[in-house]
Amino acid sequence: MTDLTQFLPDIAWSSVAPEIAMTVAVVVLLLMTVAGRRRMWVATPMGLAIAGVGVALLVVESTSPADPSLPGLLAIVAGVALVALTFGLAGVPRALHAWIAGLGAGAALVLTAWQIFDVAWTGSLFAASTTMEGSVAMDGLAIFTRITVYLSTLLVLPIGFAYVRDRNIHRPEFEPLLLLSAVGMALLGAANDVITLFIALEVLSIALYVLTGSARRDRRSQEAAVKYFVLGAVASAILLYGFALSYIATGSLELPGIALGMADPGSPLRLLAVSMVLVLVGVGFKVALVPFQLWVPDVYEGAPTNVTAFMGAATKAAGFAAMLRLFVVAWAPLADLWVPIVAVLAGLSMAYGAWAALVQDDVKRLLAYSAVAHAGYATIGIVSLSDAGLSATMWYLFTYAITSITALGGIIAIERRNHRAVSISDLNGLGRTSPALAAVMSLALLSLAGIPPTLGFEGKLGVFTAGMLSGLTWLVVLGVVTSVVSAFYYLRLMGAMFLTDPAPDAPVPAYSHGWNAGVTVAAGLIVYLGLQPSILLDLAERAAVLAR
Repeated sequence: MTDLTQFLPDIAWSSVAPEIAMTVAVVVLLLMTVAGRRRMWVATPMGLAIAGVGVALLVVESTSPADPSLPGLLAIVAGVALVALTFGLAGVPRALHAWIAGLGAGAALVLTAWQIFDVAWTGSLFAASTTMEGSVAMDGLAIFTRITVYLSTLLVLPIGFAYVRDRNIHRPEFEPLLLLSAVGMALLGAANDVITLFIALEVLSIALYVLTGSARRDRRSQEAAVKYFVLGAVASAILLYGFALSYIATGSLELPGIALGMADPGSPLRLLAVSMVLVLVGVGFKVALVPFQLWVPDVYEGAPTNVTAFMGAATKAAGFAAMLRLFVVAWAPLADLWVPIVAVLAGLSMAYGAWAALVQDDVKRLLAYSAVAHAGYATIGIVSLSDAGLSATMWYLFTYAITSITALGGIIAIERRNHRAVSISDLNGLGRTSPALAAVMSLALLSLAGIPPTLGFEGKLGVFTAGMLSGLTWLVVLGVVTSVVSAFYYLRLMGAMFLTDPAPDAPVPAYSHGWNAGVTVAAGLIVYLGLQPSILLDLAERAAVLAR
């Protein structure tokens, strides 16, 4: 009799353990939504099943080098917590859904830490390996992308909970879509072939399209969703066409295989060049590089602010992770062709983003143009084509994610009382009426400007240093100049908070327990990692490993 097991793919499930935890949370949330008031009928068997898996992991001897004790204990705790939360919050379904989503994101973050210390870490470097027939990479870039994405998710959930409740957009599908988008982002950072990369990109994008338009009664939200969807669909089609051409030219779908095909002297260079340009257009849209940034201001402004925070932080990290894999791995043999092009795009993004933000009055639009400039800064690490550049880009994306979430968290508190878009005049006198909020927002703005000793300074220092070491002096000088320009509009916001008088009828910002917890953690990370960056900076340097 034929042994069918020989035809089954060898899958190291530990490599996608965080994504499994998030997917389980999505399934639980959807089932509980369908169950309605009979949530315990879903929570009890699901909780017992999850705890049973944990017991099995503890009892059954593992055949992999990874120790299953932590995932087993985590599954038991998660199963018990699911039942306890459902029982304790039975009358508050909105809070219950948020807590379960937070439980899933927290479990994913813990499992990512477990991967670092128990699976991926070997001596002084991360081990670079692949699983699922080479379609998923297990390396430093995949791990660090997970850290940024899952931490961003865990911060956005409590910060935005009261906000979506006030705007009446807290529907049952909100948290599942948020978690599903995060799963797509994490898989995008680990994709090792173009099919996995494209599927992950579509999973995160489709969920974000819906989240952007979740404020159904807000015309700006609906307009932003339509613009994001149409432009995103066009960019995805262009990207897919570029992948098709690379497959025709190299005969491979895996990124390392594409690189080998390009290195062949007989490969069609013109076809590969066209493929590269199409891929650059598709990826440039996702990371908001000039001239593919046209969607950013309208989508940032129209989307619910907590969705804007999630989009600006996590999506940028995932998009740049895909860009690193595509250009540093697959298109590495054509570096002489694409490095000058991408370097020019980085310079244009820094200049355009900084100057366009100068004339903005809406704070979210100002931060949108700022995001375009920050995309240019992060790109310096990519065109550096070095391990230092790789680690600097990963570190920069982490610092930007934490800082932007903090800044937009402050906007959420103001917007909950204004019930409209926040302009610079709405910040007048905030240092007197709400000094704690003004201090937090100022800290985030200083970090975005790259002023020491904040976290943002460490991020910019890393990419600028990598650029100088690679001989990109002109790009680094442009980055420093645009940083000085950007400091003007960041300081302008701070001046409105501390140097002007508040309006007599100025509404008081609204806070919640979740907002307090999320913003406190984010602001604490800005200060602590700004003063002691070696903890995660050392991890980023060691994680400069790609599966090739």
